[in-house]
Parts: sequence; structure tokens; C-alpha cells
Amino acid sequence: MNDPRLAQCYELLDLKPGATVEAIDTAYAKKVMEKIRLGDKAEKDRLKIAYETLKEYTQLQAYQHAKNVSESKTIQHKITDLLSKKLNTQEIQIRLRETELQVLLQAKVPKAEMIAKVYSSLKEFSAPEIKTVIVYGMKGHQAIAWKKQFPMPTSGFTQDDVDPYSFNNRFVNLAAFPTAFLFALITNIGSFKFLFFSTHIWIHEFGHATVAWLAGHKATPLPFGWTNVGEERSLFVYFGILILLGLLFWTGLRERKRWVMGLAIGLTLLQFYCTWVMPIDTYEMWLSFGGIGGEFCLSTLLMVSFYFPLPEKWRWDFWRYPVLLLAANAFWQSFWQWHQIKTGESSIPWGSLFGGEGDAGGDMNQLSLDYNWSDQQIISTYTLLGNGCLLILIGIYLLILSKYGRSCWVGDMQL
Repeated sequence: MNDPRLAQCYELLDLKPGATVEAIDTAYAKKVMEKIRLGDKAEKDRLKIAYETLKEYTQLQAYQHAKNVSESKTIQHKITDLLSKKLNTQEIQIRLRETELQVLLQAKVPKAEMIAKVYSSLKEFSAPEIKTVIVYGMKGHQAIAWKKQFPMPTSGFTQDDVDPYSFNNRFVNLAAFPTAFLFALITNIGSFKFLFFSTHIWIHEFGHATVAWLAGHKATPLPFGWTNVGEERSLFVYFGILILLGLLFWTGLRERKRWVMGLAIGLTLLQFYCTWVMPIDTYEMWLSFGGIGGEFCLSTLLMVSFYFPLPEKWRWDFWRYPVLLLAANAFWQSFWQWHQIKTGESSIPWGSLFGGEGDAGGDMNQLSLDYNWSDQQIISTYTLLGNGCLLILIGIYLLILSKYGRSCWVGDMQL
């Protein structure tokens, strides 16, 4: 009971929450007699309002409880009849405990065929309130020989499954990453590769800009291979981003999105370190590293974000689709390029887009000349980063597969 009005009513009648109708009647009569003796008419009126409020609330709760019990018994009877017919046995008991369905069978040894029949039978029964099914093999009337637990199978398509913008659409969530990687493979072949060249360059420049922003520097990423970065640290940039992160945290708190709150806290700590703790030489090294680093990290972040709804004011139900495809294209282009560099089929991308291979201001040139990175260190670092990002993507997809895979399996579940 979280209603402060009800809490006040219980307090006026000196009752604890959950008191019965009889207890409310008794307490009210006792309190009224006290106020009559004291001549306190105003308090008597307050007691009457509290009494009527609590009595109406309690009667409504009792009605709802009786209705729930009746519905629960009806569901139990229907499931019992269904499973008795499907399993061709009368030795079956059904218990419903809130969101858990317990199926008790007389079977000393677990039979895969029997459990599969229970699963396939329940697919025909619609009960959204049931989340978990536990099948018990009984040895006698009390002893449990074995048990098997699985999620309640869904019957057909849910409302989320037919909504392409729902973040709980099982089929979209399962198909998203494989489709995106297939798209990335096709669009990185031959002339298709040039269609997305500017997108790939822009993500590269955003990698540079992200490092600059986190370190409190002004930066403007441009989609033609250039990022304007301010030399001096800017308090405007630092506090501007800090305010945005604060708004992100507040929005996540209000909408109860823990991942948004965690992201805001993590970025705030990272921003503080990069701005006030990290040495200037280290910042400049990360700035050079961040272009190709962003191709991997930002692309991975954008792809993973496909599965996470943003706060209401920043909803991206539709836009997450093109973002996923473009990010997958950029990720695979970088991953495959550095794989070829590692195997010797291609060379390190020296120079810059405008200055060519001889431009000493290129990212790889700066890492090599200014920070003494060897060719092997450059190759190993970016290859390791790419492999790590790929493992993250595979791990995320395996989690999605474990969550939705079973419920999308056509046919009986093999338990």
C-alpha cells in the first residue's frame, strides 16, 4: 500500500494496513464514541470519511482477491483438462503460484517425450500472467523424483512481434545482427564500398572528436576527412557536456532505465579523468589513435544500442535501423582492412585523406613518429581492438539468442 491517503485513514482509526472490514467497523465505533464524549464534531466527520474510504477499499480488495482466486481455479481446471487429454492420463495435478505454473506427473524417470508434450500443449493455451513452468516427476504422492523448468511458451505472435518498432520484437531482435552483417559484407564489395565511404569517414572523424570532447576541447567532425580541434581546453565544452550527462542521468532515473543512468555515470567519470587528470601528451596520442579507434568502438556502440530504447524525448524506434546498417558497414570495413594488414595483404594507412601517404600529419604517422609506436604495435593494437569489439557483438547476440531463441523455435521444444 503506497497511497498516503489510505495510510492516513488507517492512522486515524489506529489500524494496521490490511485490517478486515469487521476490524474497521469496531475501530470506527470505538473512535466515534470517544469523540462524542469529547464533543469533537470536526474530528468525528474526519473519522467518518476515513471509515467509508477504508471500508470501500477493503471490500474492493476482497472482491478482487476473490475474482483472482476464481480465475486462478478456472485456469488450473482448463490446463488440467488440456494436459490430461494431450498426455492421455488422469494422474496429473496443476498448481498455480502467482506467475509460476507447477505440473505434477506420476513418473519416476524423466521422459523427454512427456516434457515436450507438456511444452507443446501449453503453446495452445494463452495465459500472459504465467511466466515459468516447472514439471515435477512424482514418486508417490509426496516425493519428488525429478523436475524440469522452462519459460511459459508463448502461443503464436504477441503484440510486440507484429510491431517493427518494438524493442521486444523477438523476430527483429534475432534477425538484426545477422542481417546487418550480411548487409555489411555486400556493401563492402567492389563499387558498393564507395557508396558508404563518407559515412565511414564521418565515424572516423567522430572518433577524433569524441576524444577531444571528453578532454574538454572544442571539436567539429566533418564528413570529408577533417576534424577541427581547439588547442586550448574549454570550460564551456566541459560543463556543457557535463550538463548533458546530468540530463541523461535524470531522464534515465525518471524513466527507470538503469543502463542510461550507468552510461551517464561512466561517461562523467571518464570525462573528469580525460579533462583534469590525463597528461597532455597522452591526450594528443589518444586523439591520433581515436580516428580508427572510433571506427571500431563507436560502430560497436551504435550496433549494440539497437537493442536499447532511448529516453522518450530521444526515441529512435525507426532510426535505429539505418544506424545499425551504417555502423555494421563501417565496422566490417575497418575489421577486414586490419585483418588484411595483419596478414600482409594490405599496408598500414599512412598519411591522410588530403595529403596522401606522405602527409606527416596522418594518424598513423603521428603514432609512429611522435609516440614511437612500431609498425607491429600499431597493427597488433588495432587488430586486438577489432577482435575485442567483435567478441562484444557476438556476446550480445548470444544473450539475445538465449532470451528469444527458444520462444521462436518452430515446432515442439526439445527439452
